[in-house]
Amino acid sequence: MRTLVMLSLSLMVSVVIVSTATSQEGKEAKNTAKVTGTFVLPKELESFDGRVAEIRLYKIHPQLADAPADLVEKVELKDFAHTKGTETKKEFVIGAKAKLEKDRKYYLTLFILKDDQRTHMGEVPGKFLCTVLTNGEPNKVTMKVKAVR
Repeated sequence: MRTLVMLSLSLMVSVVIVSTATSQEGKEAKNTAKVTGTFVLPKELESFDGRVAEIRLYKIHPQLADAPADLVEKVELKDFAHTKGTETKKEFVIGAKAKLEKDRKYYLTLFILKDDQRTHMGEVPGKFLCTVLTNGEPNKVTMKVKAVR
């Protein structure tokens, strides 16, 4: 009987430890500016290679209209290529090391660059700006890439 009680107590302690660790991981994720996403280049786009895919996460103060946005993180994917006739998908993570400031607004930009010139841009269908993280905005996005005119 004593063995059964000790076994039950050990099991309960293990469950509490695991649930506390899982809860802590969730809190840490909610306190960061981490955004995960995918960008998709449709198969209809012309082929290219040797480009740089540049993803930027910015934060702004919504009450200060004239204040510039602050860059949270920039991710560059060098030697990026796409082949016409094949859809290209690329996943990314940005902002994982930055602390989330709940009183700020966050947004993403995505550009494909050739010699520092923008040739393509990413957009979220139906949205002018790819806002993320605060004010009910998602922390996961999918962006469609189109050629810049």
